Amino acid sequence: MKDLRLLIVDDVEDNRLVLNAICRKMDGFAIKEAVDGLDAIAVCEEWNPHIILMDVMMPNLDGLEASKVIKSRFPETVIIVVTAVIDPQMEAHMAAIGAAAYIHKPIDKELVRFKLQSFGAFLRSKDGIHAKLSTKEALNPFCSDVRHLKTIFDITDAEGMMDFGVWILSRCEEYQTFSSSKVDPVIELFYELMRQSIRDKGEVSIIIEENFEEIFITMKFDKPVVLKPKTQELVDDLQSYCIIRQNFACVRLNIGGNQPKAATTLATDLKVEAIATPVHVPEPPIEVLSPAVEVADAKEVRVLQGEEQTLLRQSFVQKTSALDYIADIGGDVLDEIRDLESLDEEWIESLNALESEPSVENIRQFTDGVLAVYVKAINNLFEFTALAYALSSLGTFMKEHTDAVISDPKKLKMLVMLTEHLGSDLTSWREHIFALQDAADIHYLDSSFFSSCMQIEQIVGDKKIDSEDDNDNDMEFF
Repeated sequence: MKDLRLLIVDDVEDNRLVLNAICRKMDGFAIKEAVDGLDAIAVCEEWNPHIILMDVMMPNLDGLEASKVIKSRFPETVIIVVTAVIDPQMEAHMAAIGAAAYIHKPIDKELVRFKLQSFGAFLRSKDGIHAKLSTKEALNPFCSDVRHLKTIFDITDAEGMMDFGVWILSRCEEYQTFSSSKVDPVIELFYELMRQSIRDKGEVSIIIEENFEEIFITMKFDKPVVLKPKTQELVDDLQSYCIIRQNFACVRLNIGGNQPKAATTLATDLKVEAIATPVHVPEPPIEVLSPAVEVADAKEVRVLQGEEQTLLRQSFVQKTSALDYIADIGGDVLDEIRDLESLDEEWIESLNALESEPSVENIRQFTDGVLAVYVKAINNLFEFTALAYALSSLGTFMKEHTDAVISDPKKLKMLVMLTEHLGSDLTSWREHIFALQDAADIHYLDSSFFSSCMQIEQIVGDKKIDSEDDNDNDMEFF
């Protein structure tokens, strides 16, 4: 493989210079830069980079929205998010767009190089370039008949945890026979164990062994592990697929067409002996770094009125699980929301018709024939007033800016792309809240909906979105 193509995306020139200086010292990378999300999409269309270092907060189109578009068009591209804030909301956004990892600001140059070299090695491995094999004996208690290849992770921080997550997910992609019912709890179990060890200032070593039917993942601790109730539940769910003691944990995953063989005598004799005393570990505070103040380009500014700001915040007042929420709403309302599934194809068809034949009629067909139906159904749900308001505002905006959309091919293209992704988010929203009912928080996508609608208005209308209170630091758009 020739040099890997690396794209650095950041609206701050100094940040691009720093990242470029770090990256150009590594062999095997060709580098280009982009100044915002729109520029990044344009570069991807022409250059198709292998890896992208993507800033989040940028004008014109932010990093997460740009990543959605890029991953839909170039699913093999590895996107590493560069951000000053990592919290559950950001993690959910990164998972939704398919980001492979993140880099925390302020930048650690050695960590940047390590992550890029790791992903570079992974991409090159697809071309048949692999690491050398080990000749150590098997460490897992399930099976001694394993290949010589061993993969080893030494985990000392959150970035190391992310790297392990990237590895196991890439293996899931490679072996389509992995059972998701086993992979998800395995990832969650190891995450809980790694997080607990790191908080206790411990170190974790993970050794992966495999034969042609199974993968064995052994986690070794330098301090005895204390199981919390949540961790114990995960261990119990995995049953014979997991063995855990005070100084190690091991799981097995089937990668062949058959179910795994029965555990060996050694594995059967080992019992769960970890201490099950709950230990409360307080969450470390998150330091939010304020972005640098920049001189904005001269553009029209639409101020968010008090009602809009209230609606933006409404979704985050309290958390309600999908199961609890569905139990409280009426059957007629639920049926009306589920009937929206019939609009999925019409959503795409209407946008395709608008892109191929820009006209007032086609814009009206989408706003009045699709968006309005969503608004009518969602308006019956008090908890989702904000979402109904966002979609209604988007429809009004599109009709008011019909001439600007149909006369500018670039704006039309961006409008269609972003609105397609909005439709995809709405499908996910319906599925996880009203069908599967597996969402831990029914408002997990609220900020994404508002962000998407305002991104469309910002791009198509050449507007900057601001609030009435210039000092309002509580509101963030991702």
